[in-house]
Amino acid sequence: MSEQPLRAASDGAAVFDRAPGAASGRPRGRARPLLGFTGICLGYFVIILDGSVLNVAVPTIRAGLGSSMAGAQWVLNGYTLTLAALLLTAGALGDRMGLRRMLLGGLAVFALASAACAAAQGTAALLPATLALIPHLFPAAAARSRATVVWVATGAISMAVGPLVGGVLVDTVGWRSIFLINLPLGVAGILLVRAGVAETPRRRTPVDRAGQIAAALTLASLTAGLVQAGSAGWSAPVTLGLLAGSAVAGAWFVWWARRAPHPMLPPSFFAVRIRTSAVASAGLMGFVFYGALFVMSLYFQQLRGWSAAGAGVALLPMTVGSTVGPLLLYRPLSERFGHRLLLPAGFVCCAAGVVTLALAGPDAPYSATAVGLLLIGVASTMAFSALTSLLMANVPQELSGLASGVQNTSRQSGALIAVAVLGALLNGSSPRQGLPAAFAVLVGAVLLGVAVGVCALRAAGTAGREHAGQGGSSE
Repeated sequence: MSEQPLRAASDGAAVFDRAPGAASGRPRGRARPLLGFTGICLGYFVIILDGSVLNVAVPTIRAGLGSSMAGAQWVLNGYTLTLAALLLTAGALGDRMGLRRMLLGGLAVFALASAACAAAQGTAALLPATLALIPHLFPAAAARSRATVVWVATGAISMAVGPLVGGVLVDTVGWRSIFLINLPLGVAGILLVRAGVAETPRRRTPVDRAGQIAAALTLASLTAGLVQAGSAGWSAPVTLGLLAGSAVAGAWFVWWARRAPHPMLPPSFFAVRIRTSAVASAGLMGFVFYGALFVMSLYFQQLRGWSAAGAGVALLPMTVGSTVGPLLLYRPLSERFGHRLLLPAGFVCCAAGVVTLALAGPDAPYSATAVGLLLIGVASTMAFSALTSLLMANVPQELSGLASGVQNTSRQSGALIAVAVLGALLNGSSPRQGLPAAFAVLVGAVLLGVAVGVCALRAAGTAGREHAGQGGSSE
């Protein structure tokens, strides 16, 4: 199937029912793009903030709960697993029920769950997909592209703030306090979205409950099996059973998607090669970035003996670099070279950063480590900006919720698998002994990302030539 250019919003109107009130000229929520976009970014900010805060809090939570490394991994994996398992459904439901409604409901549940986490012995979270509303707020291609980069930068800023703020809170107030910072931000996000985002059109298609169950079982079994491998061993019956269960559930998901009348993830979504490459790149970048953040958080605290706040400061080159990439560098570079070229280029620079960290070793001066962290931070968000722009430019507007859900599910699944795999390697031996193996896995993942980025470059080039031959224009 050849790639088709982006369809105008009106082209898909026939397959949609309008949101309540739209037919009478009274849409629910008046569109104020800048105000609504601020609310969307605020919601995305708190989502990413929790994940980055939890990374530096893992050693303290482990000590506070008297848990093993495997148990501490589940604090972080419990959050990421819920995120990954529900994002795909949230994206598909957003297209069916209205993206504004899904965003407001998700923010409300997220704020309430955060309050419960602060007072409880465990953690859980739920979030909506925020990327999907951008094409509805900014139909023009140029404005949509700028908004997408700002959306990526918002996550990067949250990632930069998270380890530092989380480290200070953990050291001064306690690890439960890290969840309380979500409450005021969540409430502000709800108010802004209600004031500035109009409801989107909806499709009348059934919810694929069987697909959701299969996706959740696949991710849960895979994560549990990888975590168990670090404590029980790779050949242990429980490890093999969980990994086999994940394979069976994954096969069921694929089988069902090909036969269900309204699958949660239609196989035709991946018939366009640039979408497949962008989604695969999101998973690999999630693995590399969050995996490096997880490993280096443990490195600074367990090998160098620094406090959680000290680790947060030490990670600033990576987290601040991830802000510099999309805010200052991406736009001029993408205008000169194009999104498709920046995707593999970002992975190549990220590979250089991972190799720098691996060669530096646990006894190297901090300056050498800082260089590697900075390269990973800048390059990862450059690549993520590119893959996001490529994906959202190659789906019709009525499928923006599904596309956002797929992309974010892939990224969060990559983060989930990274923490499970790298945690298993570090749990099976002392951190100093396990560090070379962890870096070897990260290097392998980022090199695979380079290959996928090159495939995306070739796919985009082929699609551009086909489009030009039909009288269109390419990037």
